[in-house]
Amino acid sequence: MPSVLTRYILRRWTTPFLGALFFYGFLLVSWEMIAISKEIFSQGAPLRWMFPLLMLSLPETFSMVLPMAAVLGGLVGTQQMMEGSELVAAQGLGAGRRTWFAPWAIMACGLLLLASFNAHVLVPTSAGLQQSLRRKMSEAAKARFLRPGSPPWHPPGSPDTAFWVSEGGQIHLMESTAQGTQHMTASQMTYALESAPSGDAEIRLHLSDLQGVLFQPAAGGSVIHLKQEQQILRFLVPAGPRLLAPIPLRYKSSRALLQTYGDATTPTPLRQQSAIELGRRITLPVAGLSLLLMGIALGFGHPRFYRGGAVIKSLGVILVYYLMMKYFEDMVLGGKATSIYPTLLLPFLFLGAAWFIFNQRLSPHRTRPGLGVILMRSLGRVLPLGPLHARISAAKSSVLQWIHGQGTRRGIFRHWSTLAWWRNWGLTLGSLLALDLLIEFSNLAGDLSKNNIHLIVFIKYWIWNLPPFLEVAFPVSFLLGSMLTLSEAALNREWLAIRAGGVSLLQWIWASRFAWGAVALATFLLQAGLAPLARTQARRLYYQILQRPQGSSSASPWMHLGSTGVLWHLSPEARWGFPLKGPGEAPILLRWQPGAERSEALAWGGTRLVPGPSTEALFPDRALRAAPSAAEAKTLDLIEWQRWAPDPERSYLLWSRLLGWLAGPLLVLAMLSYAFPGPRQGRGQAIGIGLVGGLVFLGLQTLFGGAARASEIPAYWGIVAPFMLLGASALVRVSRLRT
Repeated sequence: MPSVLTRYILRRWTTPFLGALFFYGFLLVSWEMIAISKEIFSQGAPLRWMFPLLMLSLPETFSMVLPMAAVLGGLVGTQQMMEGSELVAAQGLGAGRRTWFAPWAIMACGLLLLASFNAHVLVPTSAGLQQSLRRKMSEAAKARFLRPGSPPWHPPGSPDTAFWVSEGGQIHLMESTAQGTQHMTASQMTYALESAPSGDAEIRLHLSDLQGVLFQPAAGGSVIHLKQEQQILRFLVPAGPRLLAPIPLRYKSSRALLQTYGDATTPTPLRQQSAIELGRRITLPVAGLSLLLMGIALGFGHPRFYRGGAVIKSLGVILVYYLMMKYFEDMVLGGKATSIYPTLLLPFLFLGAAWFIFNQRLSPHRTRPGLGVILMRSLGRVLPLGPLHARISAAKSSVLQWIHGQGTRRGIFRHWSTLAWWRNWGLTLGSLLALDLLIEFSNLAGDLSKNNIHLIVFIKYWIWNLPPFLEVAFPVSFLLGSMLTLSEAALNREWLAIRAGGVSLLQWIWASRFAWGAVALATFLLQAGLAPLARTQARRLYYQILQRPQGSSSASPWMHLGSTGVLWHLSPEARWGFPLKGPGEAPILLRWQPGAERSEALAWGGTRLVPGPSTEALFPDRALRAAPSAAEAKTLDLIEWQRWAPDPERSYLLWSRLLGWLAGPLLVLAMLSYAFPGPRQGRGQAIGIGLVGGLVFLGLQTLFGGAARASEIPAYWGIVAPFMLLGASALVRVSRLRT
């Protein structure tokens, strides 16, 4: 039986480990929910497939979360013992390395067995069930968009292609790219979801009895009339962003993966995928115990120099580990490495580094200059840095004096409340930005290496892609920043002093209005103004990284004007119109260039473009002609777009621009009753409950938003329904608000 001290240390590590598992688990589950919802709604499948697919993804998510939870749990547990001087007391009783090594070894063995069983048994089993479930989902999806008279359907991953089935059963295939524009009709079409040679999901369409036209602007405006008996089209189903991209062979057993990797006659791509999947199943369980020791080692320190920062330290370790892991995997996929030994050695490298730090931290404390001081001293011997250092110190003092002087001019209490809220909000937002950077780089690291793209291009892409991400991050950081501020004041007895001074909770929150009000206003301006422009720039850089020709400037470059019966493909250079009518009833193609007074038309059987309808007849409102797409249109113009060309996705975009900024304040109201921990409680419970509430809200927003964009519910319900649930939660919990 372990000793009493060993059991006590195990409890102090296990409790924060479970909390960290809950923390990172819900974070990745929310990301997985977003990815699965995009996959479901891009195929046109019903929302009921969300829950079973999400549940089957939990084993794979758990394998990635375990190392994250291990480093954070070990770090927090050790810091708590250090803060309570328990480490000093244990050392005074003669506790040494063996005292801390024994509970780590017990916990590491348990984590290794649990993670290995999950990786080698549960992950392949759940992946196989997911594969069969996706096939059933495709059967339900094809019955929706093949229905005669249904709205035009856009295949996943191909925004420049559209299909439409008329009431008479005639299929219209429309496509507009830089190479040419085509409009074809077919009499029959079949739909199937198959596996591509790479192992990804693929939609396969088989068209019969086709006729139409292809217009090639790059070839001098040549017109090619087409007539085919059959045509097969394939569209890859895009996967949402994930920390580690799923491997197509993850449904195979570990023995089968080992046989595939060892068979020299197996094609190289399959051997590479087998190596990567097998490496993940071996290294991730070992990484759990390595990072657990790393977290424990980083948690040790002298009580007088305790500074906290467990979340930031753990994110740094996680960032380094997964970036190195992704780098080695990309080397295997790119053919630069022929074996998986670098990937297998990575967790042992971290284990050695953790053991070194562990021994250093348990050594007697010595006052040593930091790395920054050593570098400054070395540079000082070569460069005259004395005057520069004095100028930097003077500038820093001037800035701090100006901040405190300007802030305290209108009241010390308001200044203190504002700075406290800004500090906690900035800490939370910085953590979310670091996680977003990790996931974005993990998804594009392979393309950067394969296409020899400079890192500065990725940095530009990440910066331009921030506004769309901040639309989600701002409400979460608003909630967690407020929870951190309130719970910190409650634990430090600052809230007790505020109440004794006759200040109510409402007055305290109102005192920091310039902080949270500025964030709410920035959220509204971001959604209504900056995010549409940023999406266009991020899309351009994304295609540059992938080395693919750029399509339209919008992710949904289509507009169906029911008043004229024309489906328009939108681009900044020209708009191509596809009249949804049979041969001979209307022109087969229309082209309108922005600023022109009249369009051009191509008749069925025609050989060149001729003058067509006027601009006012095709686009009845000025707003339809001013913006190149709905995503780039101003909010007032977007209202006109929705009036003339109703679309559920466009309507949801409009409502999110108008009401999205309310998410942060409503989240705070719903979680306010958890923000004040008791005298013997830490603020970890308050923060954990707040985080879970925020993730649940994001999940509900994803579900209701996807259903609204898929026309399953009215568009405004996609925004209002999660808000109403938050309001109901606030009303239910108001009686339990104890301050």
